[in-house]
Amino acid sequence: MTLANRSRLEYSFVVAIYNDAYLADDFCKTFEETFKKYLQVQNIVDDVELIFVNDGSTDNSFEQLKELPPRYPFVRIIDLSRNFGQHLALACGFKRSLGRYVGRLNVDMQDPPDQIPKLLEVIKSENVDLVVGRYEVRHSHLFDRMTAHLFFAFFNWLTGQKTPQNTSPLRVMNRRFIDAYNQLQEKTRFPQGLENWLGFKHHYVLISHQDRKDGKSSYTFGKRLKLAVEGAIAFSDRPLKLAIYLGFFIILLGCLLAAYVVAQKIIFNTMLTGYTSVVSLIILCAGLQIFIVGVAGLYVGKILMEVQNRPPYIIRERINFEN
Repeated sequence: MTLANRSRLEYSFVVAIYNDAYLADDFCKTFEETFKKYLQVQNIVDDVELIFVNDGSTDNSFEQLKELPPRYPFVRIIDLSRNFGQHLALACGFKRSLGRYVGRLNVDMQDPPDQIPKLLEVIKSENVDLVVGRYEVRHSHLFDRMTAHLFFAFFNWLTGQKTPQNTSPLRVMNRRFIDAYNQLQEKTRFPQGLENWLGFKHHYVLISHQDRKDGKSSYTFGKRLKLAVEGAIAFSDRPLKLAIYLGFFIILLGCLLAAYVVAQKIIFNTMLTGYTSVVSLIILCAGLQIFIVGVAGLYVGKILMEVQNRPPYIIRERINFEN
């Protein structure tokens, strides 16, 4: 396909890969069948591109991805020099997409590609800029559902945003929205927060959710917790304010306790004993101070990352892209 044809692409979809390229072949088959049916064509290469971004996989994922373009000419591959994180990998793919409509989803097919037309119909008919999938029923372990619920509740509480529960990674954006997204310079990316910050017109569509095709997700509880903290720090100064409020509360508590001790001495001429309680309060206050300094340190660390102005990612190789 020529560069002129690529400039007229209608749809671009970006998928980040980390040690799960073994799922890519089945994903491509389903993706191709979906668009053949949706576009009523036998060959989707002139209308659709599928960009896989290998985010520094430690297995043979890149070699597996390189086998795809001969069988699926609509597939493009970007290989990053190391693991930069899923959201920066997606940002890399977005910046090199050419479609009028640009989307993202995961290779594990928990959000089946056959749900894509639902989002495309809405973004075309409802005059909106971003359409996000939202699960009717989430088919995952109870622990995953609970942590996902807590994640969004924690993020919304800390940032004051109103991201709905059970939103999916699957989303479709128009060119106006993706061009605005590509202007963002943050090194720490939290898509839900950035999408809300950008504004434009959003819409949510109920989609089906299914079990992971194979293997186990690399998104552990620890990674979700880290993402929640990074998202809160990137989009809100509320943690700093909460630390200040907590400090005032401890000061007030200490003043009340001191007044009580003085009153005991003046009125009853007695001194309160209780070395254990005093030591406990000292430890509590010391821990609180360390916590507050730690919160401030997280913000300082993020500032350092931004002012260093290093590239958010480095591309090692591209396959099936014109120069």
